[in-house]
Amino acid sequence: MDNYTISPMTQKHAYEISKWKYDDIYSFYNRPDTARPTTDGDTTIDNFFVVYDNNQTLIGHFHFGPDGQIPTIEEFDYSCDYLDIGLGMRPELCGKGFGAQFTELGIAFAKEHYGAKKFRLSVAAFNKRAQKVYEKIGFQKIGEVTNSYFKNKFYVMTLE
Repeated sequence: MDNYTISPMTQKHAYEISKWKYDDIYSFYNRPDTARPTTDGDTTIDNFFVVYDNNQTLIGHFHFGPDGQIPTIEEFDYSCDYLDIGLGMRPELCGKGFGAQFTELGIAFAKEHYGAKKFRLSVAAFNKRAQKVYEKIGFQKIGEVTNSYFKNKFYVMTLE
């Protein structure tokens, strides 16, 4: 993951990502098969970015700001001065030791692109693999919430 390119996400990228399939408990992240490409596939999506490796393979995505937040039953207060991050890595790369480097890539991009200094993300409570990655790079759990759509537990984590 030494050589990478980060560029704005287009509708075509979003459609490609929607086809990614994760195994086992991680199938929670699979998108329904109802996704269809849009007629204007080159339209970019604000605050969403894709990451390509040096072979021009789409390896992951980041999104920043309110789109990085999850809806919660507890109505979690997202008003603090953190930049929220959402991210995903190509299924074949998950569990291979790239998570910390990939997440740090997104943080470095956000520092440069948004001028952010403090970060927040939400991670499914069952996703111990991701939690371990985030804790390794310094994120700390600050709360537990219930996703109002899926009704499962998530941890809110911050990095300062």
